[in-house]
Amino acid sequence: MTRARKSRSRIDLAHKGTLSQAPLHYKRMLHLAIIHIITVVTKAPEATMKHTILAERLMHSIVSLLASMALLGCSNSPGTVGGGGGGTDQSSGGGTTGGGTTGSPVTIYLPDASIGGGGGTGRAAGGTTGPAPTSDANCGVQTSNTTKVPTDVLLVLDRSGSMNESIAEDCCCTNTCRQLISIKICANTSNCAERWPALTSAVNTTITTTSGINWGLKLFSTRGASDSCSVSNGVEVGTNGGAAAVENAIAAASPLGSTPTAKAITAATAYLQTVNDNNNKVILLATDGEPNCKPGSSDPSTPDVDGTTAALQAALAAGFKAYVIGIGPSVGNLDNFASAGGTGHYFPATSAADLANALAAISKAVSSCTFTMPQPPPDPNNIAVYVDGKLVAQDPADGWSFGATSQTVTINGSACSAITSGSASEVKVLFGCAGQAPPGQIY
Repeated sequence: MTRARKSRSRIDLAHKGTLSQAPLHYKRMLHLAIIHIITVVTKAPEATMKHTILAERLMHSIVSLLASMALLGCSNSPGTVGGGGGGTDQSSGGGTTGGGTTGSPVTIYLPDASIGGGGGTGRAAGGTTGPAPTSDANCGVQTSNTTKVPTDVLLVLDRSGSMNESIAEDCCCTNTCRQLISIKICANTSNCAERWPALTSAVNTTITTTSGINWGLKLFSTRGASDSCSVSNGVEVGTNGGAAAVENAIAAASPLGSTPTAKAITAATAYLQTVNDNNNKVILLATDGEPNCKPGSSDPSTPDVDGTTAALQAALAAGFKAYVIGIGPSVGNLDNFASAGGTGHYFPATSAADLANALAAISKAVSSCTFTMPQPPPDPNNIAVYVDGKLVAQDPADGWSFGATSQTVTINGSACSAITSGSASEVKVLFGCAGQAPPGQIY
């Protein structure tokens, strides 16, 4: 947070001489005023970034000084500039010269360098009425850096028995896999990559190298339960648990059992509804095939597409989008699930590189476009938002809007796309003045 130094100065010069002595007083006044102006400009932290705003205020100060000196020079008798004995109104930049008493001080008021307009009510040099400031006297020059609000991402990972198979084919790379799920050995096992190790490796790399995301973990089905379709309540790692905890939980897991995807999504939704951190929250589902474990069926292999679609729609209705990664060659039409989860299309992955690319793309897509300020603005009706120094319109569709409170702003539309793609990164907020248009660009 930066704040311009408040500065309002009064320069008093004893004026006891005659008109012939005036030039000496001009020099003294000019010398002191220039020192004051230089001090105001060089001590303002915003001088570099806000040079256009301060230049305007500097001009007000110079004009005011010259006007006051001109009045002094025109006087035929000693008096007071800016409110002598003959003047009654000091809000216009000066009273009447010539009516004062010899020995009265020459008084020049320089406007507050932090307030726009250079004039207004009260004693104001120059006599120009500027826009009324906000409740914070530093309107128009005070800017706030912002901090990106993180996104909570709950990984919902399929660890069913088929995740032992090759990522490229529906076959086993090893005899161990074949003993677990009774499926054929792949014709070529020399470069055979199993699905679970490929997935966990890509996940570990992503969660340890991606900033701005709080990762959590839900595995399905639940090992050690009475049947292969069981899914426990809660999650293995909460979104506040940290990347290391997610890595450890994955390392301790192994694939076995059925694919009760609907139950897993329902459990994930229930958990996210208990997280009250005001962050955006999404589900990332990674699975290798059609869900089964249909409720009411005694056969765990009975498909449950409708139940999974309904669970994803319920998650979306609760405010949680679901991104879907399909692992292997026979995943079915996972676009239906992605559509139900509000994200349109799934990410296919038939190699370790595909998995890494899918996780990287999703990480960018879920990156937050909500930013928080260190403190609420003095007047929420008078703020301007800038992305990489360029003014963004207040527009909930393609601009900025307030977040959950007036202390947060959300960037929408093309500006948000620029942030999530990495082509833009810095968001700043200018606390403006009522009735005064903000600059189109800040530095």
